[in-house]
Amino acid sequence: MTIKPLTINEVLRFANHDFLNQLNLIQMNLDLQRIEEAKQIIKDIANDSKMLSNINKLQLPRTSEWLQTFAWRFPAIELKLYSDVKQAVNQPTLDETIVQYLENTVIHIYDGLDAYAEHQLQIVTKSDTAQFQLIFHLTGNWEQTPLLKEIEHMCIDMIEVTQNSLHYVLSAGLE
Repeated sequence: MTIKPLTINEVLRFANHDFLNQLNLIQMNLDLQRIEEAKQIIKDIANDSKMLSNINKLQLPRTSEWLQTFAWRFPAIELKLYSDVKQAVNQPTLDETIVQYLENTVIHIYDGLDAYAEHQLQIVTKSDTAQFQLIFHLTGNWEQTPLLKEIEHMCIDMIEVTQNSLHYVLSAGLE
């Protein structure tokens, strides 16, 4: 499977569609007098925006783009992002390496996802003065165990590799 990057027009269409869906959900809850639910949706949207803003502090534009467009490119997998960026990484070669590794991992298993199972990918990004970490944890059910290879300039710590859980940590020193 090859998934091409989205065009600017496609990104704008997806973003507009999502925005209108969120507004409709808030409006529906308000119409039903479910004020607390509407407030929670607004809080969730604000938190998601803050998370994406924090990820952008990495100064890894391709990685940020990959994470921000993931849900539109791979709709069968629910993405949960968490980020704690205290220091920019700003290493163009590392940026490309991260994106290729993430892309290859997801593409390798995407066609074999069980259509009747829920799939969730949790990605946590951390960066401080000493190191960058990206924690990848995919759960669900797929046909084959992913083939994961070593990569230059980064350490890969495999935590779990099965047909129901893929959990690893990509890290790189920043000193």
